[in-house]
Amino acid sequence: MNPFHNAKSFFSNEYLPQQLTWAFAVFLLWLVVVMAGVVMTRYAFGKPRRSSRGAPPPPGVAVVERYEIGARLWHFGVFGLLLALWISGAAFYSPGIIPGPVPLLGVSWLLAHLALALMFMLGIVVHAIKAGVVDLRSMLFDKHDWHELVASARYYLGRSYELPKLGKYGVTNKVFHVALILLALTMVVSGIILSLDTLGWAKIDQNFHRQQRLLHDLGGYGFLVLVVAHVFWQLLKRIPQLKAMVTGTIAANTFSSNHDWNRWKPHVVSRTPNSGKADDGQ
Repeated sequence: MNPFHNAKSFFSNEYLPQQLTWAFAVFLLWLVVVMAGVVMTRYAFGKPRRSSRGAPPPPGVAVVERYEIGARLWHFGVFGLLLALWISGAAFYSPGIIPGPVPLLGVSWLLAHLALALMFMLGIVVHAIKAGVVDLRSMLFDKHDWHELVASARYYLGRSYELPKLGKYGVTNKVFHVALILLALTMVVSGIILSLDTLGWAKIDQNFHRQQRLLHDLGGYGFLVLVVAHVFWQLLKRIPQLKAMVTGTIAANTFSSNHDWNRWKPHVVSRTPNSGKADDGQ
């Protein structure tokens, strides 16, 4: 399979890669399907279990905050922005796939794409500042992540294992966020370069322009794959943890089953002597 759409260079007779093909995106999505198949096959023989070690919440804690309101708004907002960026990008990535200007607005898809990209970049800046102040420590890698990685590998190999209890995020979640950061930087830098040339604000070498376009395509496909894999991974979680992205909270017994209070001390939302009965979904 040739992942590139080749065309003759404007300045030479060479046929050079100009775009990544849709077939390449389908290939990447099939890799996600294969991953999902491996995970579901292993789950059929027994779901992963966590260690009994790890500090529980203090007595009387009933409900703790899993995701603050800003994190939840960013989570759903960035999904909406990515969806809009994919649609607007596809409109001029494959001319004719979406005929005419943007419905209702009457502007070109290119201008809509640039406006959405600006919103995406501003959102990243605000999120990075807020996360750096509020949540940076929970996203940093530590020695516990190595133990979790080794235990997870042993689980999928069918060997004896014991997954350690988590801080706020597990190692896979941290790797996922690093991948998002790298893809976002790729998209932002290549997008700015392409925009400067497209708008006539800077003269960009044609070959360099082509390379940035390929990088931008790769970043777009990468985001697509990560989002699909992320949705699948979240659906594997139990109901209380999944609901937390909407409600923002988890019960004390849900916390105790998955997290270590010594590694992550979230904000206590409510207290009650019957904290273990607040959420029976685990």
